[in-house]
Amino acid sequence: MSSTSINLNATAVILGGTGELGSHVSTVFLTEYRHAFATVRITTRDPSAPKAQQLAAKGAQLHAFSESLDDVLAGANVVVNVMPTAASTSINKELAASLVKNGVKVYFPSEFGSDTRTVDFPGFEHPEWPGKRAVDVEIRALTQGKVKVISLITGIFMPWMLSPNAFAGIDVANNTFRCLGSPSVKFATTDLADMGRAVAQLSVLALDPATASTVPDVLRIAGQNVSVEDIRDAVARVKGVAPGKIIVEDLTAVKNALRENFPNPPSSIVDYGRVNIGDGNMDFTENSNELVNPSEKLWKWKTIDGRLREL
Repeated sequence: MSSTSINLNATAVILGGTGELGSHVSTVFLTEYRHAFATVRITTRDPSAPKAQQLAAKGAQLHAFSESLDDVLAGANVVVNVMPTAASTSINKELAASLVKNGVKVYFPSEFGSDTRTVDFPGFEHPEWPGKRAVDVEIRALTQGKVKVISLITGIFMPWMLSPNAFAGIDVANNTFRCLGSPSVKFATTDLADMGRAVAQLSVLALDPATASTVPDVLRIAGQNVSVEDIRDAVARVKGVAPGKIIVEDLTAVKNALRENFPNPPSSIVDYGRVNIGDGNMDFTENSNELVNPSEKLWKWKTIDGRLREL
């Protein structure tokens, strides 16, 4: 699936490589992109855990979080951080120093998800987003341009959006759909495996001197840009049922409630995410899909229809 014009023989380190997001990134590096990354190291809480051992069977070198970052990053070309924001914050300064000391060329901060540059909650923003921005700003300042830092923004993770608990308002099982504001507003969603492929391909592009300059510091991808109406129609098409009911909720009222309740009690980031969609801030019509996967020649982006067929 992947393509590179040079024999990289590179080393990749996946920080938090056994988590729900990290395991997908790790698997892509260990399989589809193994020709470019001969060595793949993964940090994890428990190297003896079943998921860690499954990745080891694919060739991963396992390292516990307790090990020295300098030992883990020695000789690494690419480092991908898939740890939670709180964990990233706690090691950010040490990590920046180790990236520079070990001559790491490319680093992906734990960004992904929403574009924190465009969220619009003045004075009542969920702490996750300013936390992510602070980590990103700090790592760029501390590495002083000696490391290529790439923030990859993916939109909503597709499996989470279609999960049985319907936390995003998408209830596939009951063919019912909720949205804040217009059901025709578009938003980006990307499958986790496609996120992993994008990280790996961008790593290849950033390491290749012939293409490194084409990779921006911040970029968006969208496996598919869809609306609640699009998802409702996809469910009907794939499941062979009548188009389900869309329940439109008051966007302004929910946003005002978030403002009034801030900071106590803390609202779920899902509530913020649904408002962010309603505001149109998750519409990634303008994206870097063609840079990452030109004309889908490297892989086919997973679509809502495709994901529904797997459920």
